[in-house]
Amino acid sequence: MIRILLAEDHKIVRQGTRLYLESMGVEVLGEATNGREAVDMARSLRPDVIVMDIHMPELTGIEATRRILHENKDIRILVLTAYDDPVYVHALLDAGADGFVLKTAELSELYEALVEVSCGRTAFDPQVVEKANQSYQPLVEALTEREIAVLTQAAHGLTNKEIGKSLFISDRTVQGHLQNIYQKLGVGTRTEAVTMGLGRGLIHLNEDTPL
Repeated sequence: MIRILLAEDHKIVRQGTRLYLESMGVEVLGEATNGREAVDMARSLRPDVIVMDIHMPELTGIEATRRILHENKDIRILVLTAYDDPVYVHALLDAGADGFVLKTAELSELYEALVEVSCGRTAFDPQVVEKANQSYQPLVEALTEREIAVLTQAAHGLTNKEIGKSLFISDRTVQGHLQNIYQKLGVGTRTEAVTMGLGRGLIHLNEDTPL
């Protein structure tokens, strides 16, 4: 069972989201009505996933995400918002969010994204990411073709062993590529690399994995 925390300042949205997710077997541990509550409740409840709004009192969802992941990188963050402005998307990617769903999406899409995120994968609305990609400048130090292939497969949730098998290289070589990617992107984890890669348009979830 997926254990979540809802962080949303609009009561009607919280109630509707909670009712639907509970009907799908999701356990809602609590509801935060502002960003500061979200940080405090994440610390005490330790949910698997936080369904996070962007615009909330006290702290924004962006700052709350950053603080929560600074304390506990095992918690996953799925953003549910009405805003698809590239500025927000990039800020959330940089903060470490694992997924992004618009409030105009179907409830079933929210649940599917929640399942993906809870399993350690990412779940970003392709149209939102594409829009954000168009406004982002490329990196000064570009990733190699092989590094892009490794990062793309990592974005699809493959393990090092699975990536190595697909690309006909060893697990150690995959890890070496990942370390190079982390250094170039200035990050320290796979999730951070994937989210930044998506945010900067280096990889795309809706395209075939390059070999």
